[in-house]
Amino acid sequence: MDDSEIGERIEELLRVSITGARDVRADGVERVFGGNARRAWASTVRWTDQSGASRSESVIMLSRTNGSQVDADPKWEFGVLSALGHSATRAPRAFALDADGSVVGAPSILLERMPGRADPLGFLRSEDREGGRKLTLDLARAAAELHSSDWEGLGLGDILASGPTDRSPLAQIESWEAQFRTSRMEPHPALGYVFGWLRENLPEPTQISVVHGDFRPGNFLYQDNIVIALLDWEMAHLGDPVEDLAWAYRALWSPEGFVGLEEFVRSYEEFGGPKVTEHALRFYRVFSEVKFATISLKASRSFADGVSGNLRLADRAATVTASLKRSLNWIADDGKGWAWC
Repeated sequence: MDDSEIGERIEELLRVSITGARDVRADGVERVFGGNARRAWASTVRWTDQSGASRSESVIMLSRTNGSQVDADPKWEFGVLSALGHSATRAPRAFALDADGSVVGAPSILLERMPGRADPLGFLRSEDREGGRKLTLDLARAAAELHSSDWEGLGLGDILASGPTDRSPLAQIESWEAQFRTSRMEPHPALGYVFGWLRENLPEPTQISVVHGDFRPGNFLYQDNIVIALLDWEMAHLGDPVEDLAWAYRALWSPEGFVGLEEFVRSYEEFGGPKVTEHALRFYRVFSEVKFATISLKASRSFADGVSGNLRLADRAATVTASLKRSLNWIADDGKGWAWC
């Protein structure tokens, strides 16, 4: 589809989603980067609402493509963002949803386009050490804000709970293990062993929170060393908030060059985040590696099966060995001072 046709579909999506909207117009439509599994277009939309007032918003439309590396549903993401719009969590507003792709041509979500950039390399390779430190500590504050949100009061239990909430952390292990077993193209017995270890060593959460699920550099907008908004809520769920902290400090994208993990966790707690135990942090660092390994296997499988032609996915299975080594080393260390390394 060309930009003019995309503009027409954005207009139609707003018309059917916002009660009483008329004279809808999408201007300045342009293709922007949406990640490996989504196409994205930015636009300025204008309309007259049912009171007769003129409205104008900068928006971004995200549409699903084949070969996603994660199980995702725009309806899920739309529900989460709609609820979080009533909280202090830094997230874009959700305007419209095309759950089945009947309007846009693919399942899509229309969100507020916020200022800032998401460039992870620009952040992690910055020579501005003071600025990088300030941004990393603000990321800890943004995590504390999210994890302190009243998910029950926001109605997120109805959206995110797939069973008893106290079982949510175990449900994550079961979900990722099931995805591993359906995506692998060879046995990977060591990865199966680590999943078993996770089942046997599951920590008791300090509290159940909304977990972002992909909390890391590249998935937040920043400007002037401040986190503007957390992005990509496709993997949001209820669970142990320590999961997000461990994921943020995976070696591939860790901001430890600015703030070490121990200081990050301490700051997170000072900002109002729940208490983090060393056992929980160890567990979720191991979990982060098998989660990443599973995502890599899913990516490689989608390319091998011809579901996706994205060449970036072709050799993703090669990353599994490094993830396994980190997991097994942490398990073998048995918690002897390793957690902050």
